[in-house]
Amino acid sequence: FLVTVTLPYIIYRIYTIQSQANQSDTIEQAIVNLIGAVAYTLFYLNYAGSFYLFLISSERFRRQVKYIVFKKYWRMYCQTGLRNNHIAPISHISSVELD
Repeated sequence: FLVTVTLPYIIYRIYTIQSQANQSDTIEQAIVNLIGAVAYTLFYLNYAGSFYLFLISSERFRRQVKYIVFKKYWRMYCQTGLRNNHIAPISHISSVELD
């Protein structure tokens, strides 16, 4: 599976390195960009597939993901949002604008 999803990316990278000289044809560039998008998608499918396979099969992994996403990052997100919401007095704002 790893070879199947990695091989198109490797071929795409070799092709782009070899064909950098011909950049004038826009249709060829569009085709190469489309092939690159498909190759990148297949390349990252390996990592995403492993993540979802572990998420489906392992209860402990699901608990860890819930802990990290909801408890740790959500709390950090809420705290940073509250810290950035400060109100300054009008006198302080006007003195800063005059400087």
